[in-house]
Amino acid sequence: MWARLPSKMFLPYVTLFFTHLYPIMPIIDRKVYLNPELYTKYSCLTSENYAFLSALSAATIVQLDVAAQLTQDSNVLQADCGPPGELYISECLRERQRYDYIENPITLTVMTSFFIFCYYGNLERHEKAWHFLQESISFAQVLNLDDEHAILELDPTEAQWRRRLYWLLFITERAYAIQRRKHTRLHPSIQLPLVFSSEDAQLLNGFVNLVHLFSAVNDDFVKVWRGQRKKSLCSEPWLAGTQHALDATAFALQDVTETQQLDIEVSREWLHVLAWQMGVSNGLLWSPHDEFMRLDYPVGLAKKVVKITQGANPVALDSHGIGMEQKLSDIVGCLADVLRCAAGDQSETFMQGREYLNILLQQLSSRRGKESRYLRPLVSKMGDLVGYPMSPALALPAPDGVDMGSVYEEQEVGSELNGWQ
Repeated sequence: MWARLPSKMFLPYVTLFFTHLYPIMPIIDRKVYLNPELYTKYSCLTSENYAFLSALSAATIVQLDVAAQLTQDSNVLQADCGPPGELYISECLRERQRYDYIENPITLTVMTSFFIFCYYGNLERHEKAWHFLQESISFAQVLNLDDEHAILELDPTEAQWRRRLYWLLFITERAYAIQRRKHTRLHPSIQLPLVFSSEDAQLLNGFVNLVHLFSAVNDDFVKVWRGQRKKSLCSEPWLAGTQHALDATAFALQDVTETQQLDIEVSREWLHVLAWQMGVSNGLLWSPHDEFMRLDYPVGLAKKVVKITQGANPVALDSHGIGMEQKLSDIVGCLADVLRCAAGDQSETFMQGREYLNILLQQLSSRRGKESRYLRPLVSKMGDLVGYPMSPALALPAPDGVDMGSVYEEQEVGSELNGWQ
């Protein structure tokens, strides 16, 4: 008979979650999950709670890149645990086989699938990650989290928790669908959670600002980015309107936590880069007067990202896991393509662009205490760009076995920019 893990093995990771990840995912109650009584040897966790805590622990371990430390009285030897987080995700999936979570889902079911997604997403096992994100969304729809009328019938406190959960799924699906070029299912169909009547108005203000940002990424944006209906949708007015909409969201960021501010500001510049790339691929890069249409626009975006990240608390920056690395990598890749296109241009703008490139590469060299897996493929992609002064530590060949396509598979700008040379 398989024995469960002691309940107290979850508490260190739940505590880490509330310390570092709760500002990004404010969907569970501190009073419930930081109550030590929940983790005593006398507590008997339900199957839903056990699976949920296992998934949350696994996701926290891989997103923060912390090694799993087992308690001394555990029956499982640390040497047998495999990669960090694997023990907890295995416990989650095994527990789920013991009960019918599909027939009668509750909000814990939605969150368990969401944290399984987080676990696989941070490991870049994208097909599994997408499956569990879609599973989480399906459970949310079964529970009518996307139905304003259904939510209004709930207890007001429960309604607020469900609103947070729905909008977290909305943000996550939009961001991940853009990164993986997938369809989206969720829409801005319910009201936002209340800010000033919440237990932490500053935190909810940041969360709502992030929702506003990704609400500007509408279905047309996703369709054009996926390569659908480019000609009919991606016009100069639409592209300019999209860029302005991104700038018009998420104000008063001095009133949010640093973790949230980093998420909002880097995500906004990343979305600007993607929108600019869509313009390039649709032949809309021509105007010397509109900054959104100029060749040097990504240089200005890179400058903003350097300013955002250079003074940031590394712990706050790293708490965003692989997602932050991916966004920085996309920005660096786009900047490199622009600089290659303008290789003969010695103007101040492009010379500064080379400095920003070096700084951002340096940042990728030490993400979450180690070199980002995106760094070397990016450096090897630079080609003749390494002719300008670059840190010797970054002038590295691509490591053996790295699939350049998988690391940089979504980037189309280089080929589209060739006509500008």
